[in-house]
Amino acid sequence: MTYLVCIENADGERLDARIAHSAAPAEELRARYDLDRVRLEVSPRDISEGPATLWRYAPLLPVADPRRVVSLGEGYTPLLSARRLARKLGLVELALKDEGRNPSGTFKDRGAAVAVSRYAELGVKTVAHNSSGNAGGSWSLYASRAGITCVNLLPADVQAASLQHCRATGQPTYLTENWHEAGRLIAEACERNGWLNICTLREPYRLEGKKTMGLEIAEQRGWKMPDAVFYPMGGGLGAIAIWKAFEELLSLGWVQGKMPRLYVTQYEGCAPAVKAFEEGRTECAPWGRIDIPPGGLKSPNPPGGRAVLKLIREHGGGAVAVATHEALAA
Repeated sequence: MTYLVCIENADGERLDARIAHSAAPAEELRARYDLDRVRLEVSPRDISEGPATLWRYAPLLPVADPRRVVSLGEGYTPLLSARRLARKLGLVELALKDEGRNPSGTFKDRGAAVAVSRYAELGVKTVAHNSSGNAGGSWSLYASRAGITCVNLLPADVQAASLQHCRATGQPTYLTENWHEAGRLIAEACERNGWLNICTLREPYRLEGKKTMGLEIAEQRGWKMPDAVFYPMGGGLGAIAIWKAFEELLSLGWVQGKMPRLYVTQYEGCAPAVKAFEEGRTECAPWGRIDIPPGGLKSPNPPGGRAVLKLIREHGGGAVAVATHEALAA
């Protein structure tokens, strides 16, 4: 990694990547790499000969010292062909990325592994965030592995398994009835205690870990772009990360094809991105009454909403609300 940049800053100011940064709510930090150097020193064949984890993509990840990598074997999950479902839907090809193979059973391990590794490298002692689903357990797991304290704020109706996962690691975990204000509560606690705020899009490295989903999709398809990606959207970070991966691969000249279309899905009972898309707006408005099962899609005001809507506008696609009973049946 070469530097960090705030993409909301008009002058594109570069930030020192040797310091742990936490962005303001209206900002978004991105890691930038010397892709010309990567292109000269690394090839797709080199990647294919790497470990069967997300760390095979180390040249495109922010951890400088491999000795600081905190890994439990995350990533490089299978891309499973769904032939019968493809025929039913009239598609030539359909594949499902099985993220349940990750150590804690969720793709959140990707972001946690890379970010925790980077923060261990930078000497960070305590991180804090609010999590409606699996991120709390994943960050708690990797932070414990690295000797970092991770403060979790969860909704009062959080799934029992997610709560147990956090508490099993011994990391400090709290519940709140006021979920709409959880981000503000964490920001105030971080300011008061000197903790690093790792909430969605408040720091740059979780995105870099989730980016490996896009890198894997391309590699597992023979370095070919898919035509479209369907993504269940909570905060929006995963979709943003996958598209960052595709952009970097195109810049490197490693893939065939053009940028895919993006389709995001949300429950009907909490669909701020779908509503914004259908109304032609560029930003999500906070959702009112939430009526969905507890979990990671419970994001009434997605931090990545504006960026996701921009990706849909630029590359095509859409946003679809799904009834809870249909989603659970699927």
